[in-house]
Amino acid sequence: MAILRYMIPILSVFLLTGCYEDFNPEIDTKPVLCLNSLITVGEPIEVDVTHTWMFNDEKSERNHDVKDAVVTILVNERIVGSDYLPKEGDKIRIVAESPTYGTATAEVVVPYATPIGKVRVSPVVKNIWKGEDDFFHYDMFADITFNLNVEMDVNDPKGTDNYYHFGYNWFGADTDGSPTLSIGQFEYNSEPIFKEHIGVFETVMGNDEDTQFVFFSDRQFSGKTYTLHLNFSDNSFHVKSQEYDESLLECGINLYLTTVSKSYYNWAVYKWNVDEGITGDLSDIGLAESKWGYSNVSTGAGVVAAQSSSKYTIDLKEFLKTTLNDK
Repeated sequence: MAILRYMIPILSVFLLTGCYEDFNPEIDTKPVLCLNSLITVGEPIEVDVTHTWMFNDEKSERNHDVKDAVVTILVNERIVGSDYLPKEGDKIRIVAESPTYGTATAEVVVPYATPIGKVRVSPVVKNIWKGEDDFFHYDMFADITFNLNVEMDVNDPKGTDNYYHFGYNWFGADTDGSPTLSIGQFEYNSEPIFKEHIGVFETVMGNDEDTQFVFFSDRQFSGKTYTLHLNFSDNSFHVKSQEYDESLLECGINLYLTTVSKSYYNWAVYKWNVDEGITGDLSDIGLAESKWGYSNVSTGAGVVAAQSSSKYTIDLKEFLKTTLNDK
């Protein structure tokens, strides 16, 4: 059977990027509709409608837009408009119809966000340097390097299979004359559950190293509490100011626990296997069959997924204030 090619512009967090994938669905070589959508609680639903194309069809590869498609969105079996904002628990079905490429449908249930439980934070100073006022002409000038160890509880709800993604970002002014907080290295290996998708063969072959895959499921702690061990090493805080002002120390990190649909998790695992797993490596050199793409769309092309998030903010102001005053 001929190989078709399609585009998957999905995956956020971290991961929402456009890419081309090979797949071999149980259809003939006639192009079909491809649907992609990442549905987020409280945000309008966007659907990307394209079509598959033959690997040697250079014209279609350059332009695979579908101009004649009509997209219908149903929420809990009711048709909604483009201004609808999805809620947790919504069952969303997307139907796209094109006179040229036929019909494609996909369905997903928006997961409920899992609240973040207890969070324990342990910052450890590695190095601190404060300049002399007379030399730099600043009342406040300092560089602090520190490690940050975090334990974050995930209180998994009972009675349902849950899939998660961990994410983070830092906040703090980043303009000339203002403080700059930068996160150094996220120690991926400090949390073993991020490797639950990795098989023994991948581990033996070294395909479990140098990766930043932070999706995981609750199959090891269903209905219980699991503590994520999150280590950030070699973080830095730099500040310079003509006047001392404690507001300059208002910096920190936002932690995100995103509950994702099964389709999102399965697509992420598939992508890891292709990009970093041993199966993908072997297929690249012809020692294994190409791995089929994951899809939950009726045509076998594209992914419709959903997510909802919880956030916890780590405020580093008191830590920075104490560190500066103690030195």
